[in-house]
Order: sequence, then C-alpha cells, then structure tokens
Amino acid sequence: MKNVSYRILSFLFIAAVITGCTKDFAKYNLNPDAVTSIDPGALFSDALVKTSDQDMEPRTNYCHAFMQYGYSSFWSGTTYVESDGISSRYWNNFYRPVLNNLEYVIPVLKAKPELASTYAAARIWRVYVYQKLTDFYGDIPYSQAGKALSQNVFTPAYDPQQQIYADFVTELRASIALLTSNSSQTVQGDQFYSGSAAQWKKLGASLLLRVGMRLIKVDPAQASTLVKEAVADGVMKANTDMPILNHSVALPNGFNFLLNDGVNHFFLHKTLVSHMQATADPRLKYYGAVYDKQISSGGTITSDNPSLFVGYSFTATDPAATARINYTIYGTEITPFFDFPYAEVEFLQAEAILRGYISGGNSDVVSHYNAGITASMQSLSKLPTSPTISNDDITTYIGKVPLTGTTEQQIAQINTEFWVSGFAFDADEVWANWRRTGYPALTPNPGSVSQTIPRKMPYPQSEFTLNGANVNAAIANYGGVNDFNPKARVWWDK
Repeated sequence: MKNVSYRILSFLFIAAVITGCTKDFAKYNLNPDAVTSIDPGALFSDALVKTSDQDMEPRTNYCHAFMQYGYSSFWSGTTYVESDGISSRYWNNFYRPVLNNLEYVIPVLKAKPELASTYAAARIWRVYVYQKLTDFYGDIPYSQAGKALSQNVFTPAYDPQQQIYADFVTELRASIALLTSNSSQTVQGDQFYSGSAAQWKKLGASLLLRVGMRLIKVDPAQASTLVKEAVADGVMKANTDMPILNHSVALPNGFNFLLNDGVNHFFLHKTLVSHMQATADPRLKYYGAVYDKQISSGGTITSDNPSLFVGYSFTATDPAATARINYTIYGTEITPFFDFPYAEVEFLQAEAILRGYISGGNSDVVSHYNAGITASMQSLSKLPTSPTISNDDITTYIGKVPLTGTTEQQIAQINTEFWVSGFAFDADEVWANWRRTGYPALTPNPGSVSQTIPRKMPYPQSEFTLNGANVNAAIANYGGVNDFNPKARVWWDK
C-alpha cells in the first residue's frame, strides 16, 4: 500500500468525498462553497463502513500474533519484528478514508441544529477511531489532523496522548448530552441502530467506560469518576446494543480478502487452543477448524472436533499445527463485523466493582462476569452459519470457570475471559486491554528478537519524510528511536 503525504491527501480528499457518496455525482462542484451540498449522512455512513471494510492485516499480523490468537509464517509480529509495510496500514486505513470523512462532516453537522443527533454520533465515532490510533501509536496528530483542506495544515503537530484522552472525555460528555436533549431526532447515515439516538447514547457511554478504565495506572481517581459517570449515563445492556456492521459482497468484511490471500488463513495458536480445550469452551469449535490446506489453495474442513485441534507452538518439537481460523464463519464477504462487543462492557464493569470504582458486592461482580461470558457466546449466532451455543452449554461452561480467589485473581480471570471473547474482530482492543491489565498472562515467544511482547507500534516511515520535525519530537517520548524498544509505551501503560 502506498504511503500518501498530507499535502497529497488534501487534494485527494475531494475525490475521497465523492467516492464516499451515493448520489448527485454529476452535480458535484469542486468549488469549496458547494461542498456543503453533499449529504452529510452519506459521509458519516461511509466512515462507519470504512472502519471495518479496510485491510485488517495490521490487526492479524501484529495484534493476533502478540495476543497469541494465531500464527502465519508471513507474520512478522510472531517474532516481534517491525515491518513498516504492515504497521503503517493501520495509520493509513484510519486517517485516510475514515477520518477524512469525519473531520469534514463534523463541522458541517455542527451548523445544522436539525442534525444534532447525527453531529453527536459522528463525534462519538471520531473518538472511537482516534482511540484506536493513539492506543496503537501513542502521541499522534489529533487537534490539527484533517485540517489540510480547511486550514492548509499539511504537517500536523503530534498531540500528547494524555491531552488526547482529556479531549475524548470532553467530546463524549458533550455528545451524550446532545443525544439526551435531541432523543427524538434520527441519526442520519446510521449503519448500526436504524437512526436511534438512544442507542448511540449507550455506545457513547460504553466508550466513556472504556476510556475511564484505560486510566487505572495513571489516574485511578479520574478512572473511577468516568466509570461512575458512564454507568449512570447508561452503557450497553445486551447484544442488541452492539454496533455491528453488516457487510455485503459489494462491501466485504475486511478479513475476507486477508484470509483468502494465500498466507493469512492463519493457524490458531497453542496458547488459545490449550486454554479453551482445558476449559471445554464451546466457542472453540466455531473459532477454528482442521483444514487440509489453506482456503486460497482450495482447502476444506476435515474436522470441527476441538479435541483434534492442534495449535501453533513456539516449541519446534511440538506437533505441527492443524487448526486454522474458521473461514466459513469469520472470513466470508458477508461476515458482519463487531466493532464494540457488548461482552466487553460487562467484563469492564465486573473489574470496576472489584477496583471500587462503582458500587456492588461480590454477587454483582459475578453477575457481570457471567453476563460477559453469556453475551460472547450468544453473539456468535449473528455470524454466518448461525453458530449456536445452547443455554445449557453456557451454564455448564460458567460452572467450570467460576469467579473465585483474591481480588487480583478475579481481575486476572475476568480479563482472560475478555481475551477469549475478543477473538478475531477485536484483537487490537484486546492488545490494549492486555497492556492495561497484564492479563491474560502470556509467555513471550522465546525465539523472538526481543523476547518481550511489544507495547507500542512504531510510526510509519512516511512520516519521517513528510512530517519529520513533528514525528521526531514525538519519538523522544518513546526511547528516542522508532522501534519496539522497552521505553516505547503509550502514556496510560505505565
């Protein structure tokens, strides 16, 4: 994928806007005074779609590898080797198609009181996307990003992550308030909730919960304040509250091309397989399958019996891997994408009670923990082939993994379940959650370069050519070099 400069992007932006719309192409006028005639709902819709139909290789090559979900011989992330051609795609995928649309459309929506709920929803999604970027790279262009067209800012400054997070809080609070006061308005271009402002408010509150829990190491008092506020605002309560992007053949899930390209139909990792086999986890038979060869070579499933699954091992003398990710469920063009799994909201609340951030006793912790497991298992039915885990099987599994032990042991157990539930769609969020909590306890690859699982992604090399002064100022906070060095940690990961 080519790296494109901010200056070039400023001119390509208009073309990107055009391709993101679905009507009135012929009437579109390049005169800046005519830009506001474009349907802002269409641009917002395009931003939502582009969030999950983009190249997923940075998530698999790095996040799936780091979190020991899987293995491919092509993945540099397995041995913790930095590859700019892969790691820079996360930056390009979000800044270019997604944030181009959002940074343009938000000021347009701000001037339209009749679209206040859409304005709030777009701001929430902007926080969602920027949080992914800053948690991946650390300090990033934020306050000046997307200003090439409007303000001729071609080399945006890198904002400190602490300041970015402070603005996330401001944006989410304002957006939740707008949705509350404009609850009868329909969110235009909504791909998730059929325009429901109430549902977007739940998403905003859930994102505030996630933001708050990120701060447990650096500002536990603020973390407690934000978590209380988020729960009071009303977080997601069911799988029906999840933002799910329903993909199609015309706009396929971002994993489709990846898993079918010849090198990325990956094996499951022994760490994941062994853990799920030990707990007789009913999700394992849907996460993976034994294939005779890769899908791209005409591979077919020879067994879906989890007891026969062999995951990739760091130990060369272990049996060869046989179980790959189940392409039929996760790799099809029409596989829906879970942008923010509801199960994670339950796990975060269980941990928050244990940390004393919100009120509740042991029974409340157990209730949230059990609800997270149940939600994860039930959500699978939304995927192709409608994988179904019965209520009896869910109850049996919960009985095998009861929440017990010290507070720290329970936090470990909760976040290990968070890890299991985040498979496939949410590996980047699971990597962030692992850095936040230290769980699940993972043993680094002994054959890797550093033998330490990386905690921050290096910046794209294109930045050193196109925005050198600003990116060099940023890496001073991360060991002074642009690599996986031990000092390369994001602000909240102390």
